[in-house]
Amino acid sequence: MDLIIGGGTYGERAFAHIQNTDGPVIVIDTDSLCHVQKKYGLPVVTVEQITDPGERQQKSYFIPGGIAEAAQVVAACRPEKVFPTVPVHVSAGLISELSGFEPEPAGADAIAACIPERFVVGRNGADIYGSLNPDQLCNPNCPEPSVCPVTGEQRNQPLWSLFRNSLSAGVVPGSGIHRTVIIQSRQCGPGLGYIRGLDLFAAMEDVGEADTAWIGTACKCHGVVTALRKKV
Repeated sequence: MDLIIGGGTYGERAFAHIQNTDGPVIVIDTDSLCHVQKKYGLPVVTVEQITDPGERQQKSYFIPGGIAEAAQVVAACRPEKVFPTVPVHVSAGLISELSGFEPEPAGADAIAACIPERFVVGRNGADIYGSLNPDQLCNPNCPEPSVCPVTGEQRNQPLWSLFRNSLSAGVVPGSGIHRTVIIQSRQCGPGLGYIRGLDLFAAMEDVGEADTAWIGTACKCHGVVTALRKKV
């Protein structure tokens, strides 16, 4: 089973791709009139219904909700792929819900200090955004070739690897146990990325006993890292 979080333009693209593979899928969005629902009119169910295998009779369902509902589905159904198609850091949100963390905006300064300045393109609260192409617009259907089709630059080191190398030695003063986990966003088609469920569960295991955590998600060229702390 695959999970799409966000039923907008990219969520619709993800749904069409999964439908072509004839696989079961759950779509979650706060808007019951999102693109996916307008086009496909999926059966609307609750989290409780979808997490009970005996209640599942169709291959595709729609659940009204956000990250909290998505986290319940992840925990109960253990999806093979998670498609994050909403403008929030889905990996950090799911891990926060399931492992008892919350955003720590003060920790974002330490993240930004570890990443080469030229690759830091923005900040929003506890999130630091990075890009290997900070100055130009990318092709929305980019297949991630070895040479960037916009800048002509060779992509020898993907951003998810750069994040891991840059942040692995990061220290949060007085934080207790700290963990850094960078999840690779993989492609199933040009411009269409997903997170492996196995990677997400491994990340939750890695940070389970931590007091603070830096959780990142990145593809070859773009990504975000979020500073988290354990809820008191």
